[in-house]
Parts: sequence; structure tokens; C-alpha cells
Amino acid sequence: MKNTRYIPSGYTLYAKDERFGFEVYASTSPRIVAMAFGGKRSKPDWHYRFQDLTRLDAKIAETLSGLMSWEDRKAKHKAQRSAPHDVKIGDVFRCSWGYDQTNIDFYEVTAVFGQMVEIREIGQDRQETEFMQGQCVPLLGSYRGDAMRKKVSMVSGEPSIRIYSFASAYRMKPVAKIADKPLFESSHWTAYA
Repeated sequence: MKNTRYIPSGYTLYAKDERFGFEVYASTSPRIVAMAFGGKRSKPDWHYRFQDLTRLDAKIAETLSGLMSWEDRKAKHKAQRSAPHDVKIGDVFRCSWGYDQTNIDFYEVTAVFGQMVEIREIGQDRQETEFMQGQCVPLLGSYRGDAMRKKVSMVSGEPSIRIYSFASAYRMKPVAKIADKPLFESSHWTAYA
């Protein structure tokens, strides 16, 4: 069902820019009143009364400038997210999530296919340091569950993988290597009953 825009009687199309689906409807008698719609929205972005047409034109220019800068930001963000990544087999990703507790999951990259990677959840060495909370580190090669294929996105120049609709995993950098085995910084977890 398509939403229709409500345009009061006496309003006529005053300005339009098809790049953004931008339309301004105005009534100039007895006073200047205008409403603007952007995109496919059925509710107006603004609906104001103006003292003169110069101020209405300035508001239209300001709105169009905002729409153009929004489109630029969206394009830059899309380009950044789809930028090439440097994820390789053996990289470890950490996912922290939870409500009223902090759950930590670790994932190891087992294959790379362009922008996609195959990851598997790995076990962790956990130590309780206080009541129902502690530290954990990933155990490389101790796979749990089946492999998953996920898309790698770049966030602020670092790769991330969306694990759940509410949580993403970020690559961990080893703090040291011993006998070609990476050592990772511990992560804090909590568990509440």
C-alpha cells in the first residue's frame, strides 16, 4: 500500500528536485506557508510560515544542501565499508555482547573468499577472578560448531564481521608470539544469575 502525501487545498508545487524526491508545496495568500517532503516520506520534513519569499527560498536551499551532504556521507560510508580488507586465515575476531552481563565469543578465520570469509567459533580459556566474572583468552584451533560464511566490512579502517543482528566481531591483534603462536590480551566477562 503506497502512502500518499497530504497537501492542503490552496498549496501548489513551488520547488522540486527529483534527485532526492524533494518537493515543496506553498500557499502565498493570505500569508506565505510552505511544506517540504523528501524521499518517499508521506509526512512533511517541515511545514512553516515565512515572512517573505526570500526566507522561503533560503530554507529550500538549506534543506537541499543538507540532503546533498547526507548523500555524500552515505556514499563515503558505503565506499569505506566495501573497501578491500587484509583479513587472512588464522586471524581471530572477538564478539562482545549481552544485556546485564558481558558474553565474549571468539572466532577464527578458516578461509577467505574475496569480501567473504569462513569463520568458526573457537573455545576459550576462562578464569573466574571475582564472583561471576573473570578473564578469558581464545584457544586457537579448538573449534565449536559449524563453519559460517560472513561478509567483512571495514569500520574506521578495521575489519569487522556481523555475527548477530545486534553484535559484530572485531579483529584482535596479538600482543606477542611464542613459537609462532600468537598470544592475545585477555577479555573481561561477567555472568549474572
